[in-house]
Amino acid sequence: MADPQQRRSAGDAKAGETSSVSVTGLSKSYGGAGSLRALDDFTLEFGAGQCTVLLGPSGCGKTTVLRSIAGLITPDSGRIAIGGTAVFDAAFGTCDPPEKRRLGMVFQSYALWPHLSVADNVGYPLAASGMPKAEIRPLVESMLEWVSLGGMGGRYVHELSGGQQQRVSLARAVVGNPRAILFDEPLSNLDARLRERMRLELLGLRQRRPFTSIYVTHDQLEAMTLGDRVVVMRAGKIEQVGSPEDVYKRPRTRFAADFMGIPNLIEGRLRATGPDGFVVDTVLGPLRARGWRTGRTVGESCTVALRPTLLACSPDIGAGAPLGRVIRSVFQGTSTIHMIDVAGTTITIESFSEERHGDGMTVRVTPAEGAVFALLDD
Repeated sequence: MADPQQRRSAGDAKAGETSSVSVTGLSKSYGGAGSLRALDDFTLEFGAGQCTVLLGPSGCGKTTVLRSIAGLITPDSGRIAIGGTAVFDAAFGTCDPPEKRRLGMVFQSYALWPHLSVADNVGYPLAASGMPKAEIRPLVESMLEWVSLGGMGGRYVHELSGGQQQRVSLARAVVGNPRAILFDEPLSNLDARLRERMRLELLGLRQRRPFTSIYVTHDQLEAMTLGDRVVVMRAGKIEQVGSPEDVYKRPRTRFAADFMGIPNLIEGRLRATGPDGFVVDTVLGPLRARGWRTGRTVGESCTVALRPTLLACSPDIGAGAPLGRVIRSVFQGTSTIHMIDVAGTTITIESFSEERHGDGMTVRVTPAEGAVFALLDD
């Protein structure tokens, strides 16, 4: 049976405990000699009360990090601490089982019991800990109100929509007052409109009751919406970490720029350097670029990233930027995507104006302030 302190903490929705999670030197391989290295000396501090999003393509190691923290995977080396206390330390043979780590987890598949009512699903962690039913009931009712499912405790899972099932899964993860909540691509099974609504709902829930969360996704928009910090991962390592705005507006590498939805990676040659950045000669003419690197040499080659939303194309009306030809124009409702061929290089522009340029039309491409960034790994 749970002790009185555990019961009080589980039921105190306002004074809920939330802890930092520290991961140091985590490595994990599969398959023996010459095996796939899923994690390669991964080190990161997940701040208490923050939402840290692990973002990257399939196979980059983000889910391995999450499951290692949860205790569902045993790493080969490294250390994991929750609230300053080690729950895994390969050097000392420490490896607490999942149930002792006091973490909540929201799965992609919801993982709800179909034979239990909504209330029983939410209250399952409390019942498993030995808490009396009379104490569980008000906690469950409070959680259902929190996720906007008040009065629906008597229903069964098959009677709920996908979005409602996901809220039940979240309520179950939170009800036991975990030290952190882990999200494993929880919205990927929802349709586009419901997914958008659930992103905003989840953001609102976190704002009303902050908790430490580690969120895994391959969806850039999801990462931008929910994350206090975004960690772009590649091949078991961190490619870039920063605020959503920082990672999107100031990508450090080709991989980060491409994964954050910046398709325009253009080769150029450095013309000049200065305190505010660089001037790079490209197919679009000389471009002023900010960047991460110092010590560049005039004349060396470099790569610049051009954000498609800060580029404009206009009909050829005389001298100015180099000419291009519209390869394709795609209307997307709120914006139009123009793909422009400039001297054999394809430039993608996302325009929010009402004006559309037909295929084959001759246009000039011009960047706005802040559109161009020099990358680290050219």
